[in-house]
Amino acid sequence: MAKILSFDVGGSKIAHGLVDENGKILTAVQSVPTPSTAQEIEAIFERAAAQYQYDRFALATAGVVFANKLQGKPNNLPAGYENIDLNAIFKVPVVVENDANAALWAEYKIGNLRGVKHGIMLTLGTDTGCGIIADGRILRGKCGATGEVSFPFSGRDLKRLGAKYDVSESDCFKIYELARGGDDNARKAYNEWEENLLAGLKLLNGLLDTEVFALSGSLAQIVDYAKITATMALLQPHNPAAVKPAVCGTNAGIIGAALLCAEV
Repeated sequence: MAKILSFDVGGSKIAHGLVDENGKILTAVQSVPTPSTAQEIEAIFERAAAQYQYDRFALATAGVVFANKLQGKPNNLPAGYENIDLNAIFKVPVVVENDANAALWAEYKIGNLRGVKHGIMLTLGTDTGCGIIADGRILRGKCGATGEVSFPFSGRDLKRLGAKYDVSESDCFKIYELARGGDDNARKAYNEWEENLLAGLKLLNGLLDTEVFALSGSLAQIVDYAKITATMALLQPHNPAAVKPAVCGTNAGIIGAALLCAEV
């Protein structure tokens, strides 16, 4: 069985581990803060290349990826990162994928999008991310930028709404707890955030006629799934989509990149 050294490189952290072709993580996942230079990131790759025995290398990365290659420098990573020669470092078959698409693929193969032909994964974190499965394939567009759009239901947006309604707390989870506890201003902020989420789901479903939305990221924990699904059925009576939490967790990028690599 193939062993895949899989990395997830983002603006705040770099994580990696050894994964088998079924998506099982074989080693403890190691994670470090993302360095400020491309040379330091390259050094992390080189140390991992020397540490593990592996058959293939997979990379889930921030930024637009097309034809197995970054299409430029990601906004949240240092200059020169896009030019690191992965083939020279790892000397095995290499697969590079956008991090949102990698996480999407993990959810599609072993998570709450498994068994569907049409699915969408939205990441609700500090910012938002979007990955789309259409007819059982990742929808990429002409240059790999499908899904690269900002939606108004990120953590930044909930904090902004908290400030708009003079909520005493600025932390997203504290705003949510205050709303649940009956704080009127917090409830207004959360309700508007939830309405923005519903509007986004409705728009995406109207465009793509999907089967299931899987929600990942830290703010996926504060979504009322029963309410959202019931409301979607009212908004889209002819083609309602289910809304579920993603289940692959913080290692979804590592798992999904490895699963994609296993298929090449």
